[in-house]
Amino acid sequence: MGKLRILHVIGGGEFGGAEQHILNLVSTFPTDEIEVAVVCFYDSLFASKLRDAGITVLTLNQFGRFDVRLLRALRSTFFSFQPAIIHTHGIKANFFSRVASRGMKVTLLTTVHSALRYDYSGSLAYAIVSIMERGTRLWNRHYIAVSEALAENLRGQGVPASDISVIYNGMDITPYRQEQERASDRSRLRAEWNIPEDVFLFGTVARFVPVKGLPILLEAFAQVVKEQEKTPFLVMIGDGGEREHLEAKVRELNLEAHVRFTGFRQDIPTCLHALDGFVHSSLYEGLGYTIIEAMASEVPVVASNVGGVKEFVFPKETGLVVEPGNPGLLAQAMQELYASAELREKLASHALKKVEETFTIQQMTEKILALYRKLLK
Repeated sequence: MGKLRILHVIGGGEFGGAEQHILNLVSTFPTDEIEVAVVCFYDSLFASKLRDAGITVLTLNQFGRFDVRLLRALRSTFFSFQPAIIHTHGIKANFFSRVASRGMKVTLLTTVHSALRYDYSGSLAYAIVSIMERGTRLWNRHYIAVSEALAENLRGQGVPASDISVIYNGMDITPYRQEQERASDRSRLRAEWNIPEDVFLFGTVARFVPVKGLPILLEAFAQVVKEQEKTPFLVMIGDGGEREHLEAKVRELNLEAHVRFTGFRQDIPTCLHALDGFVHSSLYEGLGYTIIEAMASEVPVVASNVGGVKEFVFPKETGLVVEPGNPGLLAQAMQELYASAELREKLASHALKKVEETFTIQQMTEKILALYRKLLK
């Protein structure tokens, strides 16, 4: 028998959790068994990272956001590659792939990375993408949910439980475990960000979009600053459409001296080494990949008790959890973390163990390969 041909499809216009998931997955497929390629609608950073990893990339970036010519190009790609499974990620990839593959004898599989109602805050946009997604689900064979929370969401929308598999995202924890480099990373980045060596540094890694609740984080941090004699700092790692609003919020709260914006970074493991505490303020999260990265780096976590986060951030065990949207509660948890080195050490130790037990690439890849085989049996 020949190799199993798998084609992943994604917009790929940014580099977030879904893109990192695909990169981890396709880079660890057994090459003697799987032939894989990735279709990206945009030739951006993600496509470059795939090429650097030796993965075949097919880009369709000559078309607009919802150009119907994309259907023809996508269908041509499908016929050319002749995949046994088309594995899609994201609304646009789901919709166009399902329509373009009509009449082909191919198995369609979708990974659900997030909940639609939180990805699209405008009512009109949400209505449109809901029609696109639900109107084509009949043609999709199976779903992978990256958390039980997302699986529950799918079941609530009428997707049969038998058509859903929960498979957590996996990660290579090696870059986060570079203990011999931690001290030098910490010193170098704090110098770059103009942050004193001896102050407590909170940080977050996020796309600057409404669902991440970053204004709430700033309000909470303002309360923490008022309560502490030795003022901590906060670093905001990431970028997005809300950046100007967040910078204005910092000025409004008089936090300019203690908040740093780094912009988009590709050296997240290194950045995490500079932190004393990681804060997650999302209003919803399908899983919470950046939290897992912080846990792998042994940075103690304060996180919103939402979505898939509940499945691995356990109160006073692997992190501190707070209900979303409440700056006062978030500030209290941040102060608790700040005040106790013993608590920070305990949380970091238990969290690392949880990551090593649950979120490895090997576990994820084995489960997805087993699902491929099951679907084609």
